Amino acid sequence: MPPLSPGLDPLDNAVCDPGVPWTTGNVAEAFPGVSTALGFTFIHLPMELAFRKMFRGLGVFGRDELTVPERIEDQFWTAFAGRAAANIEQFRKVAGLLPGTSATAVEQQLFGYVREGTVDDNSARRYPVIAVKAPRSVLTLSKRHDRMFAQLREWRLDTLPKVPGLNLDGNLAVLRDARERFERIMILHLLVTFISSSVADRLTAMVSDAGRTGLEARLLSGVGSDENEVAQDLWLLAHGQLDLQTFVDRHGYHGPDEGQLHSVSWREDPAPLLARLDDYRAIPEGDPRAPRNRSAEQARIRHEAAEELKKAVSPLSRGLVGPLVNLSARFLALREQGKAGYLLTFDVARAAARRAGHQLVELGLLDDATDVFHLTWDELLAGDGIDRRVVIKERRAQYEERLRYRLPQAWSGVPELIAVTADATENAPSGTTISGVAASGGVVEGRARVVRDPATAEFDEGDILVCETTDPSWVSLFLVAAGVVTDFGGMLSHGPIVARELGLPCVCGTEDGSARIRDGQLIRVDGDRGVVEVLAGAAGER
Repeated sequence: MPPLSPGLDPLDNAVCDPGVPWTTGNVAEAFPGVSTALGFTFIHLPMELAFRKMFRGLGVFGRDELTVPERIEDQFWTAFAGRAAANIEQFRKVAGLLPGTSATAVEQQLFGYVREGTVDDNSARRYPVIAVKAPRSVLTLSKRHDRMFAQLREWRLDTLPKVPGLNLDGNLAVLRDARERFERIMILHLLVTFISSSVADRLTAMVSDAGRTGLEARLLSGVGSDENEVAQDLWLLAHGQLDLQTFVDRHGYHGPDEGQLHSVSWREDPAPLLARLDDYRAIPEGDPRAPRNRSAEQARIRHEAAEELKKAVSPLSRGLVGPLVNLSARFLALREQGKAGYLLTFDVARAAARRAGHQLVELGLLDDATDVFHLTWDELLAGDGIDRRVVIKERRAQYEERLRYRLPQAWSGVPELIAVTADATENAPSGTTISGVAASGGVVEGRARVVRDPATAEFDEGDILVCETTDPSWVSLFLVAAGVVTDFGGMLSHGPIVARELGLPCVCGTEDGSARIRDGQLIRVDGDRGVVEVLAGAAGER
């Protein structure tokens, strides 16, 4: 891939210590695809600081670790060839300092796999500080998270109507505000992520000790995530019980590739969600597939699994099962709420950025309003009147070039880029098995639908969703899918959480399932064993 001119590329790291391991695992789900210059520089430093402030609040970090290191090897995340990547070594170091979890557990739950030969290196040196600071942070977290999320909803609805009438300085002020709010919600969201990982790890260990391996998927179902509300409101919209404006006010910050600042939200273009309404209209209120009924059924399954676990554990542990299961449910729901929270900041930021782009066109500094997304944060906020159209042209070309490549799931040092190939044109042989993480129980057979863009997907009732990864905008497909298969993710990733909420068998972390399975093939998804089996070709031949 041809490099940009020196100093023009904020989205790549051409040099990296070959011993440092990286992954696209969980971070690719939050910020999927290729970032633009503004998209990445809008979030990079705030998110890095959010990690550090969160760990400082827990007592894991000291004051001297609140600055962003210059070396990428010492940062929690960065970008290679425009795609987000997480520094496994930094996460493992932190996990080794936290009580109640381990580096291996965090690696498995956040990224979907553990590297061969890894060894935990836990240390208790920070435990005294953690014992003082962590309880207060954890005990107040739930209410603080709910309060901030409610404030973000109100702020979004209050700010969006003002954006068109603001001058350039006013829109840049909105962008600054959105970036600060992004950092604040990420501090809480990342704390929720680590606590939910620790609680889920404790619950998994209890299940294993009781000899009930596999029960954890049911115990982590029916938690009541933000996607439940989206699915229910989509059903109400389809049945004429909710108007479009109300739906957009509530959920319009979602949309295809919503983890990218330059994407188009449902607020801007509701066509992708309107295209799925016929599927929802076909589901009557009393149907078990209706969102509200699915949620109730999954909550029942979780309660039933908890009772089963109580009978399997020792009398001394029996009293811990209920509180631990309820705590897991609460923090998994908060996890999805946190994703919705930072997407609220994105929706306001993209509105302000688009308006600023139009204003820069009027000033003769841009050729097209969308070129604003190929400026860096510092360039946009500089207000120096410099004509950067040559730079932008190079960055736009580089962005288009990067769409042709993806990163491996894991690597050390500088990654070797993988060419994005077209969907499989030949059937995977019948009997082919693809292994992943057993993320949501149940077994289902159906036609595979390999989906790259949920907005254009052709999907029928009973089809099985096969994709690289998902974000909240995919919920419209989940409701009509019979099962889910993803390339990336672990037990606590977005796709598996939503699959469990809707009672769909799910195998995640297959790494290359969407490239090996041909669209239209008959497959069997075994969410209990974490295995996908190809049964027949796309034309129905065995």
